[in-house]
Amino acid sequence: MSFTARGASDPDLPFLCEVDSHVSHEVQSDLVSRGRVMVGEVDGMAVGCLRWGLFWDEVPFMNFLWVVAEWRGQGIGTALVEAWEKSQAAAGHRMVLTSTVSAERAQHLYRRLGYVDCGALFLPEEPTEIILRKPLAD
Repeated sequence: MSFTARGASDPDLPFLCEVDSHVSHEVQSDLVSRGRVMVGEVDGMAVGCLRWGLFWDEVPFMNFLWVVAEWRGQGIGTALVEAWEKSQAAAGHRMVLTSTVSAERAQHLYRRLGYVDCGALFLPEEPTEIILRKPLAD
C-alpha cells in the first residue's frame, strides 16, 4: 500500500462533496482554493480527507476527518492527521485543536496521537463536544 497525503485541488471536489455534507459545494470549493483541505490517497485513489479552519483566526482547528469505510482501521486517519500536523508546524503554528462528540470513537484516536482534553461545549439536547489540543514540536 502506497499512501500519500496532499493538498486537495479542484479535481477532488466531487469526492469531497460526496463525503463531506457538512459544508456546501461552494464552501468546499473555497476551502480547497485556500489550501484548507487535504486528501489521503492509496495508490492514487482518494480514501480520506481532512478539513480545517482557524480558531481565533490563528490556531489551526481540524473540523473534519473522514476515511472511506473499507479503509478504516488501516492507519489512514492517523497518517492524514500526522501530515496535517506536520504542515501546520512547517507553517509556524505551535499548537493545533480539534473537537469530537463524546459519543464518537474519534476521541480515542486523537488521545492516542497526543491530543489532550482542554474543554467542552454543552449545547441543549446535544452530546457533549470535547475540545482537544496538541502542542506541535518546534
